[in-house]
Amino acid sequence: MQKEELVQLLRDPDICQEIFLIVKNGGKPASASDLNKLSALKKQIKQTSAEKKAAVSDADKLAAIKALLHKKATAESKKAQGVVDAYATMDALSKELSPDKGLDMSKVKDEDEDSVSGVPSDVSGVFADKLALLRSQVKKTNEERDAEKKAAAEKKASTSAAEKYTFVLERPCPVCEQNTHVVKCKSRLIAETTDLDLCIHYKDFNPYLYRVWACEHCGYAADEQKFIRRMPEKTREKLMEFLNSANLAMPFIEERSSEQAIQYLEMAILFNELADPSPNRRANLYLIMAWIYRYDGNAEKEREAMDKAAELFDLSLETENYPVDKMSDTMATYLTGAIHVMRKDYDKATKHLSRIISNQALRTSAPKLFEMARDMWQDVKTAKEKG
Repeated sequence: MQKEELVQLLRDPDICQEIFLIVKNGGKPASASDLNKLSALKKQIKQTSAEKKAAVSDADKLAAIKALLHKKATAESKKAQGVVDAYATMDALSKELSPDKGLDMSKVKDEDEDSVSGVPSDVSGVFADKLALLRSQVKKTNEERDAEKKAAAEKKASTSAAEKYTFVLERPCPVCEQNTHVVKCKSRLIAETTDLDLCIHYKDFNPYLYRVWACEHCGYAADEQKFIRRMPEKTREKLMEFLNSANLAMPFIEERSSEQAIQYLEMAILFNELADPSPNRRANLYLIMAWIYRYDGNAEKEREAMDKAAELFDLSLETENYPVDKMSDTMATYLTGAIHVMRKDYDKATKHLSRIISNQALRTSAPKLFEMARDMWQDVKTAKEKG
């Protein structure tokens, strides 16, 4: 036999096994029994090798799943897309771990129906609770994003309303006499309801935020009607001296928040106290402040502003000569009575409303105001009777 032929035969494991048995039997051919045992042993070796390989493969997959779970469990909740991708990867791996490979898949259960609903039925119980946590994080992140979108939409709608109903122009400041930017409301506002104290609720917009104008140069603030009037020289010099040391100037703000509008109102009230003896004008500023709080639903702050407005209107009716600006004494009397009704001070309300309904001339000169006062007086009378 040639050397090459012998080497080729020895490469065959079956021939090598037979040669081994012949040598073991002292040169005699291997018996059928030995050959059968040898064949069974080879099958057992192959089966054991395959099982070990499968077990190693499953162990590697499970280790990969655990690593992904640990990484995503500690990830930031806002990275929702990353969480979703991690779940998709774990889902794909888990589908390869079948019961016939020796893994126990009977531990899968839904511990929280809200958070693990929809979890694949073949997901191992080893990480089912982790999936519930990830689902919860995804849900929370989606809710946060929805809230952010809603807030952005509301802000956009508010901005659109401001742009729709206001415009910017320049007017000279009555104190420093420099041109300053101011916001003026357009006349096409849509009124929906009117309260007893004549606060009008407009659709999609609150014009009372812009009732006070402020100078961006010196900081002077006043309601629009007073801002555009020429100021007496002595008053102007007094305010200018105060403003030079007060440092109250603020940059121009085209779109105001409620807080900013209240701040401008407080500044206007301050300047009124410094240089204007009229309690009527201060009363109107407090009334506008109350309306802004009413728009915002801040009942406590609204009540405080209403109390101050009522006090100043009472003082004005006792000490001032009317008309004040464009307000008549009849209108001031009605407003004072209405404010006291809303404050549930019925005795003071009756006092002011009675002055209107006892003046029969108002039936023809101010019929709508007379009718409103009469209806309010009747409501107050009924409320007082009920105690």
